[in-house]
Amino acid sequence: MNRPVSLALWAGTFAGVALCLGAAVAHAAAWPIAPRLARLGVLAILLTPPLRLAVTAGAFWRAGRRRYAAAAAIVLLALVVAAIRAAAP
Repeated sequence: MNRPVSLALWAGTFAGVALCLGAAVAHAAAWPIAPRLARLGVLAILLTPPLRLAVTAGAFWRAGRRRYAAAAAIVLLALVVAAIRAAAP
């Protein structure tokens, strides 16, 4: 179970950092795509914790640990609800 969670964290973090680095390079080169890359990089970094929770819940479910899967799913749901409420006007 640790491997899928670790891969999800690496993928999200690496994608976010790579996009932010690309945004910095694009900004230095005065390319108009820089703001979009920066937004995508921040979005990737912000989506990494919910991705980790989803992967953890799935891994616990497949391992037969239903109680832990439910706990991870509830935390994921609470995180999503809080994000939606924060984004709503």
